Amino acid sequence: MERKRAIALVVLVVAALLTLTIALVVSSLQILNSNEIGLQYDRIQKHLLETPFEEGLHLGPVGYEFLIFPSVYKTINFDKLYCLNKDGVPIELIISLQYRARKSALYRIATEFKNHESYLETLTVIAESAIHEACSKFRTSQFPTQRGNFTREIRQRLTNRFDEMDCEVTDVQVNNFERPEVYEEAVRAKERAREDIQAAQNERPRQLTEANRAKREAEFHANITLAKAYSQATILENQARAETKAILIQYEKEADTYAEIIGASGLNFTAEGFLSYLGVRVIADARNPVYVGIRSPAKSSYIVNP
Repeated sequence: MERKRAIALVVLVVAALLTLTIALVVSSLQILNSNEIGLQYDRIQKHLLETPFEEGLHLGPVGYEFLIFPSVYKTINFDKLYCLNKDGVPIELIISLQYRARKSALYRIATEFKNHESYLETLTVIAESAIHEACSKFRTSQFPTQRGNFTREIRQRLTNRFDEMDCEVTDVQVNNFERPEVYEEAVRAKERAREDIQAAQNERPRQLTEANRAKREAEFHANITLAKAYSQATILENQARAETKAILIQYEKEADTYAEIIGASGLNFTAEGFLSYLGVRVIADARNPVYVGIRSPAKSSYIVNP
């Protein structure tokens, strides 16, 4: 009976030792994925190895862990980053960049920033500062026309700043930029004005041609009107001259006739007799009856020396 108890106790101890051994072995094994690189940190001894480990299953001190960093390029995204350009106009940017910590500097990075999360926060702040600096070098009108230069300016500044952080920048993408709506409306208004000016300039030759044609037509009709006016004036003038000449001839004939009547070869009238003769003629030629009151006695003859 005692022997059975001893055997059971031995089996229990062996099982416990085996379980402890397995637990220690398991706690001494850590796996790194293909996109990871890490530094071995002994949590018990508080010791960090300087040599980085790459992907695979690694054996280390009991209870150790890896301070893991990406072994491939990772992306930092700025979805809505506002910056002030050289004109003081706020610009909304959407930018992406790819970075990777240098393998040879992982130990310094880990001792300074503790882990990748803290390191990434610092990189993000530095990247944002570099983007603001690059943005301040360009005017509002240059963003659409010099987008490539703007991207290169950002990349150069990021490369210089990240180099101090033992970090590599492989690429930068300026995915989009937006100017303030007020500025965009001003640009659209300016473009509409430019198009209107261009349309007016294109329309100007046709309008000039149309105006010249209208001018020539007006001059032609004016010349015709003037010619007609001159012709009618000449006709009226000739008619007036002819009528004047006829009236003068008629008056001259009447004057000659009256001279013969007054003269000695004629009726030999006095002035009063001639006026009486004219009165009789007027009354005789009248179409309607004429009533004349003459003081009595009326003189019956005005002949000189009858």
